[in-house]
Order: sequence, then structure tokens, then C-alpha cells
Amino acid sequence: MEVVIRSGPREERAEVEKTADGYEVRIGDRSWRVDRAQARGALASLLIDGRQYEVVVRADNGGSYRVSTAHGTHQVDVIDPLTWLAQQAHGAAVGAGQQEINAYMPGRVVTVLVQEGDTVEPGQGLVVLEAMKMENEIQAEFAGTVEAVHVAAGDAVEGGQALLTLGASGEG
Repeated sequence: MEVVIRSGPREERAEVEKTADGYEVRIGDRSWRVDRAQARGALASLLIDGRQYEVVVRADNGGSYRVSTAHGTHQVDVIDPLTWLAQQAHGAAVGAGQQEINAYMPGRVVTVLVQEGDTVEPGQGLVVLEAMKMENEIQAEFAGTVEAVHVAAGDAVEGGQALLTLGASGEG
């Protein structure tokens, strides 16, 4: 299973695989063998490449955890890659009052539901993108005007590629 792990400003993509005797965790070209045993309550004992560590893990909400070790307490977020891509695409500002709407992941444009000059409301469908054999409707997150459409039905797109540009209501 692939996840994105965030702690403070640091983000890492990790691959976590269940093995017969624990887990194999890969980040970049590094790999660790991890065995986990629940000690009591939130206290867990981790055996990482033969070295033992004791940690306390408390779930906050929605993939956020407070992890305490002998070296301190850290907030750690575990995010699935699709959600991470959506978060990255969401914040791509273009200029004053504009926002670029980007593809969450590689795929194919099935339908463009709007045209340049259209006024949109929050939750209104903008583009239908087929990714991983599923159709996903990308929706407006704020009221605005479609300033530019950068794709057409049938186009192949990469993750992070601009689909369209919205101007905030009254800006377009």
C-alpha cells in the first residue's frame, strides 16, 4: 500500500507491505523490516531492522496521529496518494482571484462540463476524468467564472496538469 507521510514540513511517499513476520517499509531507495507488538494501551514496541523502539501512538482524526517517542512528540499525517494529489491541485493559485483546477492523477478527460465564460457554483461539476478505471467528477470549490478551459474530451492528462482556470465570483 502506498501512502504519503507528513510530519511538520517534511513529506515522504512510503510503500508499506505486509510480510509473514511484520512489515516491509520503503521510502525512496531505503527499506526497513518492521515488527510491531502492542504492549499496553497506546504503547507499542517496534522492532526496526533488529533495533527496539517504544512508541505511543494516539489517533487524532482522519489519518492524523500524535506519535511520542523517547525523543519527543510529533504530529504525523498518513494520507492516501489520491487525497494528497487533490490537496496539491487544490492550492494552485494562478493570479489575483484565479485558481487553476488541476488533474488529481493521470487519466483521460471523458467530458468537459463547462465552457469559457460560464458561471459556476460550489459543487458544480467541471470535468469528468477517468483514472484507474473509474470516472471522477471534478467539482468547483467556490463560485466563479470559467476563464480558460485547457483540455477537451479524449485528452490524456498527467497528475497536476491544468484542466481549467476559474476566476472568483465577480473577477471573471
